[in-house]
Amino acid sequence: MKHTLTILLLISISLAFATPDYYPLTSIAETFSTNWCSGCQEMYAGIDVLHDQMHPGEFISARLYTESGELTNPDVQARFDHYGVVGFPAVIFNGKSRVDGANSETHNGQAYLNALQPHRFGASPLKMQITDFNPQTGAISVNVQMVSSTLNLQNANLLLYLLEDDVTDVETHVTRQILQQPITLSGAGNNTQVDKTFTISATYNTANLWAAAFVQAADNNILQTAHTLELPEHHIRVAFDWDANLVAPKDQMFYLSSPFWVFNLSGVEEPISTRIMVDEGPDDWYFNYCDEADNCFPGTMPSPHTLAVGEIKGFHLNITIMSSGIAKLRFVISSDAIGEYSIPLELRTSDLDNDDYLIPNHSLSLKANYPNPFSANTSIVVEAQKTTGNVIVDIFNIRGQKVDSLQLKQLNDGSNELVWTPAPELPSGVYLQKIRGTDLPARRMMYLK
Repeated sequence: MKHTLTILLLISISLAFATPDYYPLTSIAETFSTNWCSGCQEMYAGIDVLHDQMHPGEFISARLYTESGELTNPDVQARFDHYGVVGFPAVIFNGKSRVDGANSETHNGQAYLNALQPHRFGASPLKMQITDFNPQTGAISVNVQMVSSTLNLQNANLLLYLLEDDVTDVETHVTRQILQQPITLSGAGNNTQVDKTFTISATYNTANLWAAAFVQAADNNILQTAHTLELPEHHIRVAFDWDANLVAPKDQMFYLSSPFWVFNLSGVEEPISTRIMVDEGPDDWYFNYCDEADNCFPGTMPSPHTLAVGEIKGFHLNITIMSSGIAKLRFVISSDAIGEYSIPLELRTSDLDNDDYLIPNHSLSLKANYPNPFSANTSIVVEAQKTTGNVIVDIFNIRGQKVDSLQLKQLNDGSNELVWTPAPELPSGVYLQKIRGTDLPARRMMYLK
């Protein structure tokens, strides 16, 4: 049974946090396919799972087709070339997280949920709005406002997508045309207005046209997305700019997190309740939280709040740690209008080894080794979305017996290579590579002596 510490006077630490200099990120998935690719239907099914779980204020998707007749055009093909997409299907989330191929985990959406998870509560330095869009004439106006007080945006591009739904029974969210313009912006509160015009073809159904716009930085990271789809009447978002996998210093009894911020983006006042749900954790930990006005709340008991229109309210975890361990918890916001909105978090004590800590699947991926097949050695590639610590790749034979392990003491953002040289006594055959501590699927490789 998990405990709630009801006497919070034991902790009288005053935290003076300012309001955030960021805005909730709206994510976009660019899906790359053809109209003859059988595996692409599995991709679409998986992306639909995300649409079922998230509203357009959180997530949208755009389909880009190559080698598909009138569904393809040079602007769209340029996006394939931009990302180096040569195999289908492929999905790229916010310009950075990529999932290639089709399998059961793409069909049921799990692979895409894992890839999107790091962006789900992302903090954007920009606030964007499509202030005008006329599907009859193609005229579009986009306002981009800088929220961050520190970012100097240079060498970025504003991309505008014209999309059409229900082109056929199976083709929807089809990217018809792409416009772009370089953008520079700095200084909190400063903004820029961009006015463009799409060319509306007579073959388009203008009733099904909509537009999306996003700012893409030089490193391909999409900083913010806006669109013309209808947003929900009741619209609550959470954003924070820190890693949801938290580490409490060894021998520290109290852990206070950085703040996470609840944004009321509805056009109405929102009564909500908040609580902590502990899915797994030590029995002698006490889970509580406080707001940024130093009001503290017992964790697992619902606490009522009212958010005015446009109000931003901050909270931080306030956890008493009595022993070593790992806790998986969720900060849950609920109301009759929005249902439940959960933010998954994880906290471990720093004395635990990495082997005791489940590496978040969404931050890593295992790419195809090369060469494959191989005779002397092969390079194994671990793709990471950020710099982190120790990662181990285990090698198994086809019977599931571990035959070797490779260690990366420092995992850098991007591609990280390990070279595997099989021991002389190992026979030719199929071997499997797997990142330890994750449930990411293993990859096959062929060793030929």
